[in-house]
Amino acid sequence: MHRLAKPTDYVLTDILGRPTYTLPWEHRLCPGNPADDPEEGAALYNDFIQAQANGQSVPTPQQQVAELIDWTLATPGEAARQLAADLAAAYLGRFRFRLEDLEYWDSETKAFRALLVFHDEDLRALPAARIMALRNRSGQP
Repeated sequence: MHRLAKPTDYVLTDILGRPTYTLPWEHRLCPGNPADDPEEGAALYNDFIQAQANGQSVPTPQQQVAELIDWTLATPGEAARQLAADLAAAYLGRFRFRLEDLEYWDSETKAFRALLVFHDEDLRALPAARIMALRNRSGQP
């Protein structure tokens, strides 16, 4: 059984030179851990833990990337268009999602981009049809 989190449970931690809040007992990278805001992080973490307790499976990294691409293709706006362009460029090895670029990411796609930091190989293994859809979404020829 997992413990639920309160905002006061979070500990301020330096991650790659950036202050971030983490849960001291949770060693997994999961929703709400780490977090920029302890209140938002606790809500995300508690939803995640309760979903697991109710038998919902945690999506695999490949499923997370697939869901992220679906969102990117379906969502209008400049933030999704730029993410599509960056995903297509990452597939080609011309772009890399890095935590050092966190301050430059727009708030709408920041969480997705943070997840993608850990999925370079998954991006390079995407089917060609997905890459072409991303390129079309981004406006690339």
